[in-house]
Amino acid sequence: MADQRNRKVVRYRKPRKINIGIVVFCIIFIYLMYFVYHYITDTHISAYEVTQGSIAQNTVFEGMILRDETVYYASGSGYIHYYYRDGSKAGVGSCVYSLDPTGDFYQRMAKENDGDLPISDESYRQLEEVAHQFLENYSDNGFWKVYQFRYDMEATLLEALNARQQLSDPAAAGGSLQMENAVKDGVVVYNRDGLEDVTVDNFTGDLFDTQSYSKENFMQRESVAAGDAVYKMINSERWQVVVPVEEGLAFDLAEEENIEVRFWKDNTTAWAKASTLQRDGAWYLVLEFQNSMIRFATERYLKLELLLTDTSGLKIPNSAITSKEFLMIPKNYITKGGDSNAYGILKESRTEDGRTVVEFTQVTLFYETEDFYYIDGEGIHPGDTVLLPDSNDRYVLKEIASLDGVYNINKGFAVFKRIEKLFENEEYTIVESGTSYGISMYDHIALDSSAVEENDIIH
Repeated sequence: MADQRNRKVVRYRKPRKINIGIVVFCIIFIYLMYFVYHYITDTHISAYEVTQGSIAQNTVFEGMILRDETVYYASGSGYIHYYYRDGSKAGVGSCVYSLDPTGDFYQRMAKENDGDLPISDESYRQLEEVAHQFLENYSDNGFWKVYQFRYDMEATLLEALNARQQLSDPAAAGGSLQMENAVKDGVVVYNRDGLEDVTVDNFTGDLFDTQSYSKENFMQRESVAAGDAVYKMINSERWQVVVPVEEGLAFDLAEEENIEVRFWKDNTTAWAKASTLQRDGAWYLVLEFQNSMIRFATERYLKLELLLTDTSGLKIPNSAITSKEFLMIPKNYITKGGDSNAYGILKESRTEDGRTVVEFTQVTLFYETEDFYYIDGEGIHPGDTVLLPDSNDRYVLKEIASLDGVYNINKGFAVFKRIEKLFENEEYTIVESGTSYGISMYDHIALDSSAVEENDIIH
């Protein structure tokens, strides 16, 4: 029995050892997973580097021409013949048109010359010039100009025949031809559109709807009745173009006294006296010219380009722009103190036991005007009383103003910096460079201001 007990063996269990490598790996894995999760769920702040840039403004517009115009009416009835080309100058006392009650005057003129209408070489050259201008500017989209070409040729031919001289002899007309002379100098136009009395003082926004625009062409009629409109005279070289513009551009142009423009019709340029006005909630640019009127005498609407210098400065995306409200305080209430010689105010307050205490409260200056600082800081609110240094004068913080700005993230946390806008479009804004309390070239700002709050740590 003793031998059997002695042969019983008990297995020895070795103590478990901790594998340091596996423990370290697990810690690193958990750490990495935490940061992966944090990266996935966190809001990512993209940075934008501020650079110098410019924005080319859209400066091509269609404006409405306003002039000093007078419409003249027929004094009798008959077949009408014009003696000036549309949009040409006529002197006072010169014959603009004639009325022929029977319609046979020019047939008799041709018969007396054996069917020929003798004209000079210079007159032929003028006819060729009219034809050349028509061919050079012809387009299938403007077929109506064929009719205008016909009227121009007829007027030039009548002018070449020196008909005005023959009309000065009553015997030449057989006593039947009635001539009508210009009562003043001006530019003769053979159409009307009902806008002859429109001025800068009475125009309305619906007049810029060119889809509903129409005009009456007097030269399409062979005969007229007494009282019919027969021509109009532009009485002055002074003319204006009114251009609808956006509010932002109107403010940009408000300080411009003169603007150079390019006319798209003939690619010529001219300087205009500029002004802006607001009417019925819309903004308009008024361009006043002292010459070049005759080139556009037959037009009511004119396409032109404002030759403005592109606005340049610091270019930032609109998504980076935000605004912030600040308390305003007179400059003499700001002092320096504390351990860091920082800017601050002497804030007066009362303790729970009714004692009045004055303590230095640090503030940050964000902007200044001639009399005020825009301030912000912890522990200051509207209604706080501030003590004037070395005086018993007090000031209650109450005035609040808003500033546009961006979040500067150069130091790893968001700091509001104000901006001064020069120009903006749908995507970018040009801001002034070198402004106090502002941003500088190569600064890094938060691309999306809505995803950032001031003093946020930027990873």
